[in-house]
Amino acid sequence: MVCRMKTKAIYLTTTLLLVSSSLVLGDSAAGQLQLRYGDSSGNCTLSVRQNIKAGQNGIEAKRSFAMDLEFSDANDAVSFKINKARGSYTAHDMTQRLPASNLTGQRFVLSKADNGRAFERIDADVDPAIPVGQISGADYSIGLALADILPILPQGPVGVGSSWTTMQDTRSLEGWAWASGSLSSEHVITDIDQVNGHSIVSVTSKAHALLGKTESGPQYGGEGELSRTSEWQFDANDGRLLSLSMRQNTSGSNRLPQGEVGVRQLTKVEFKMKN
Repeated sequence: MVCRMKTKAIYLTTTLLLVSSSLVLGDSAAGQLQLRYGDSSGNCTLSVRQNIKAGQNGIEAKRSFAMDLEFSDANDAVSFKINKARGSYTAHDMTQRLPASNLTGQRFVLSKADNGRAFERIDADVDPAIPVGQISGADYSIGLALADILPILPQGPVGVGSSWTTMQDTRSLEGWAWASGSLSSEHVITDIDQVNGHSIVSVTSKAHALLGKTESGPQYGGEGELSRTSEWQFDANDGRLLSLSMRQNTSGSNRLPQGEVGVRQLTKVEFKMKN
């Protein structure tokens, strides 16, 4: 089964990682850069923390995931190997470790799209996933998480102050149900530093989406809303995402056995390249 994160000329969201962009030589005097993901290999970490408040009484729960990943370029795609994965869920002052150690050594692939501007998840059926317990048949896919945060790069050359907009399909684990929507993002370059001969581009991204239930997730009820802010750095010479910090606030509802319950959630994501 082929599952693609639909990427348009104006897309995003979200994530990962790596790759090579080049100076546009004709515009180099003006400091213009053509950002593209390039061929690369290395190691990175991805961590996700979710704080959940449900119902009028504000019942609280927490969920976290962490992954150590090794990646390498593979014919217009990037192959990832999971070196370590872990997860936990806390509710009613009790913490449960989620089963993830068996994912060590498993692999997944993201393909490059739009001439190196973005990444797409290829095959959902082979994506390694961390079981989350409460959701039947909808575990936390590591490939999906990565594809959702990886920034969509600009179409043309850019410099400090340049902005571009993107749109992408997004899926988000909200409370105890999966939600989906179309994420509209605006990206602004805030700085370009020269470090050891490399152009390091700093970007702020702000995104918004309306959320609804997924085809396989009837537990999500009513219309929800998502807002997201990301700060990220990109090596324009190696075409590599160096780091990304994301803060996401959502509101909506879950259809639980006790009825429809309002859910508010704060999600924090950290992505970092390892030296």
